[in-house]
Amino acid sequence: MSKKRISSLIIGLILGLVLIGLWLSFTELDQIILKIREVDKSLVLLAAVIYVMAYFIRSLRWNLILRKDIPIGVGRTWLYSMGGNFINYMIPIRLGELVKAWFIRKNHGLPVSASLPSIFIDKSFDTLGIFFVLLMLPFLAVQLSTGMTILLVLLALVFVLSLALLLMAALNQKGVHSFFEKVLAILPRVFRAKAQGFMKLFVAGLNIFEHHWTVLAVSILLTALGVFLDGFYFYSLFRAFGMSYPFAMVLFGYTLINLSYALPQPPAQLGSNEWMMIIIFSIGFGLTKDSASAVMVFAHILTALIMSILGIISFSVSGYDVIKAVYKDDKTYE
Repeated sequence: MSKKRISSLIIGLILGLVLIGLWLSFTELDQIILKIREVDKSLVLLAAVIYVMAYFIRSLRWNLILRKDIPIGVGRTWLYSMGGNFINYMIPIRLGELVKAWFIRKNHGLPVSASLPSIFIDKSFDTLGIFFVLLMLPFLAVQLSTGMTILLVLLALVFVLSLALLLMAALNQKGVHSFFEKVLAILPRVFRAKAQGFMKLFVAGLNIFEHHWTVLAVSILLTALGVFLDGFYFYSLFRAFGMSYPFAMVLFGYTLINLSYALPQPPAQLGSNEWMMIIIFSIGFGLTKDSASAVMVFAHILTALIMSILGIISFSVSGYDVIKAVYKDDKTYE
């Protein structure tokens, strides 16, 4: 692994430990443990099943986008997705997308450069979660803080840009390419070449929507279903802790937490998840910090367990060689 990536991991780990230390000083750990011991195990099992279903729905979306390049079974794309998500979870420097492409190259013979566009386009759909957050605002009796308002405005801008790109892709791919060329022209020469390479991969994947409105519509519907299942998963955990909290507010808050993963994270989201939970649900929605922390700590452990199990299964079926390549920073797998 390159020195740059190792440095990023070390810095992220230190940051995560600092966040955990601050969080522990801000909460009462005894109360959190007591609440966790009283959790309803049947509802936890339901939440775990829903969590896995949400990822399966997203893998269906990727499978739909990927079909133009190569037909792969739904089960396989789900396993590849979980393997990539596991790497992103443990090593949050966005290597998971390359892992998915590597699985396809190894098991189906499609070059990495040919499958990466579908992966980039699939990930871009996750920004549509911003739309559902904004859509819920009129129905929530929430007094937004200044910080939350600024965050929502920024998210709205990201959503508008993402939607515009997807619609332009369905209507005029050349227009998208021209737009990116003009934007990238302002970058220094040293960064421009790398950015243009990424742009070409992204635009190459956009042609799936050109004159294919059905694929675009189904992808959006699958995204909406995935967001709903995310909220239902977290709502089930609230119920497992005996909390009667409005589903719309849980969906709103958890979607914001998910969107925060676009920002740099410590390994395994150490500390960042706990603080996002307090900022959104305690400071923003008035839930006690111990109740909010108990739900997030338990959710953190549960999702880490699920991610690890499914990640190991994915690599067992799809191949472990990519882990060696990532560790050695071997560019041949890219």
